[in-house]
Amino acid sequence: MRGVYALLAAALMACALPALSSDDIPDAPQDYAWGAALDLPEPASWYRVDLPIEVYTGSTHPDLRDVRVFNHDGERVPFTLETQQTPVAEPAPIPLRIFPLDTSPVETASEGQSVVRLHSANGVDIRIEGETAKTVGQSYLLALPETMPENFTLAQLKLVWNEPVKNWQGKVSLFFSSNMRDWELLQQDAPVMALSSGNDRLKLDQITVNQSMSSDGVRYLLMVFDSPQLPVTITQVNATLGSVATPREQVQMAAEAQRISATEAQYQWRQPQPLSALSVTLDGEGVLPVEIALRSAANDPWQPLTKTVLWQLNGQSSAALPVSGQLVQAVRITTLDARLPAALPQVNGSRDRQTVLFNAQGKGPFMLTWGNRAAEPAAVTIDQLIPQALRKQIDMTAIPQVQVMARETLGGEMRLTATSPAERQGMWQTVLVWGVLVLGVAALAWMALRIWREAKPR
Repeated sequence: MRGVYALLAAALMACALPALSSDDIPDAPQDYAWGAALDLPEPASWYRVDLPIEVYTGSTHPDLRDVRVFNHDGERVPFTLETQQTPVAEPAPIPLRIFPLDTSPVETASEGQSVVRLHSANGVDIRIEGETAKTVGQSYLLALPETMPENFTLAQLKLVWNEPVKNWQGKVSLFFSSNMRDWELLQQDAPVMALSSGNDRLKLDQITVNQSMSSDGVRYLLMVFDSPQLPVTITQVNATLGSVATPREQVQMAAEAQRISATEAQYQWRQPQPLSALSVTLDGEGVLPVEIALRSAANDPWQPLTKTVLWQLNGQSSAALPVSGQLVQAVRITTLDARLPAALPQVNGSRDRQTVLFNAQGKGPFMLTWGNRAAEPAAVTIDQLIPQALRKQIDMTAIPQVQVMARETLGGEMRLTATSPAERQGMWQTVLVWGVLVLGVAALAWMALRIWREAKPR
């Protein structure tokens, strides 16, 4: 009996031992699934590495905590992670002056020639000729304010209309001019609509433009609908200016598609990703009203993102959807009163591109590694890597850029499910606790049986 008590006491003491620290076991390149040699351009104390797409897709953690840099001797060198992003202020909408135009055909002597005259009550007169004139419907002249910058990017136009009609849809073409005589096509057949089905409401009141312009070349916009009479009246148009992000600021990650039914498709990434935007692109030209939902993990409930209209017409497509950096593992697209096309839409997530800045300690060559579920955060702060006083003396923008070579397999995919020493200690303690409980139950049963035998009459 004393032996049983001694075994129980030893097991309980073992459970009370502190978990092993990952700091007690130094990192090694083989602890990571993959790596890539770094080609250093010139001798320097610090180098900068733009992470390739394989790191984002192969990392086991959304914050890239399993990224490391090792020297020739397999020693981890100090490094920090920097996010490449340029803060951009939210542009304020610019109201445009709007002039409704009446449409009337013009009789011409030339047989087959189409000419349409657009005129407003205050004397604005516009003449449209050629093939375009055949499809001119309800039209509006938009005047840009004189305070427009010399060069700008027109991101989108947002339309405002009265809403006596629940369901309507149309297409609008945009033209631009500097003098109201010579007009050039800016965008053709952009969809505009307001739909309702039961309690569902869907409104597409924005026209995506994303066109660079100059104030001396663009003073007027002409908005031409494909219908002679609209069931609504456009009462206001606001312009939004934008800026084009450089390719280095964002990395695009394609999601794997799966058709669930005729009206539902799901897309997922191998690991959850902190996305800033979501781009959904139709494979061919068309218009598709949809509801989009997201989830952060495979077993999480779906969270609605938006109801919108996906479209692809004349080389233009619907704008990307902001996601604001939340973790996204999967996307669900459900059509509204429509069926999915034969070729599923493509889904790409945008996340902030990151750079590794490391101190070249030890001998080269150096290696970038990633892919280790057991890894703990190891990046230091920029102040720990390069003290602020030293940063004032060096040109941070002149730190050499390193080229990342082809990916190599190190520890392999088994490292993607590796457990940390603390996790292994916790699992071992759990097994040991259950063993102690089973042993205790067995000891109690043995004691009860012994007492029963001793009390049994002979």
